[in-house]
Amino acid sequence: MSAERKILSYLETYGNTRETDLINYAVQNFHKPPEKVKKVVDRLAIRGKIHRVVHNKLKPPEVYVTLEEPLPPEAAVERRLVNEEVGKILEEAASLAERINGERRP
Repeated sequence: MSAERKILSYLETYGNTRETDLINYAVQNFHKPPEKVKKVVDRLAIRGKIHRVVHNKLKPPEVYVTLEEPLPPEAAVERRLVNEEVGKILEEAASLAERINGERRP
């Protein structure tokens, strides 16, 4: 199995990973120098197979590698709003179900 496939398999198994941890893992397990592993990761990113996400809230900021394309900020806000709406709808449905069940009882 190629180094690219092994890295993709690792990310499928373990999910988002710090880029430095992924490179260290590959160096230890694939017996390749860090520079070559870094090139493989760069190639995967250029091809769009993996995505880099900078975690700015860490000091110093860390780069994470993921298989999923990161959401733009406006999409994250929209997803939160949709989840709130879904929550409201579910609460209303539960309330209605309780009221209907209460009316059916003798």
